[in-house]
Amino acid sequence: MATAINHDNLDAMVDAALEQARREPEPTLLVAAVYHPEPGMDFLEMKLSDGRRLLVPREELGELKNATTEQATDLRVLLSGTAIYWPQLDDGLQLADFLQYRWRRESEAVAA
Repeated sequence: MATAINHDNLDAMVDAALEQARREPEPTLLVAAVYHPEPGMDFLEMKLSDGRRLLVPREELGELKNATTEQATDLRVLLSGTAIYWPQLDDGLQLADFLQYRWRRESEAVAA
């Protein structure tokens, strides 16, 4: 037995789903990442899809705690733009987790 489709109801559901998608913010993604092994100032530079450029000192990156310069500079931005992966270290950084940790830490420092 075939079920009749109520096109008016279906159109309303599709319109509501499209409107909700328009209201949700685009996720922030990695556009590029480069490790700069400058003497006395090693840092990771991340370019984000929202226009921000983050410079993160090596000492704030537990993933690079025991890495050589060669290991630190050998990194990949995953195709989805959600993470950085260091193949020689078999370790990585999830962008969403990093941003949440970093901004929470900074807001706690401001509040103190």
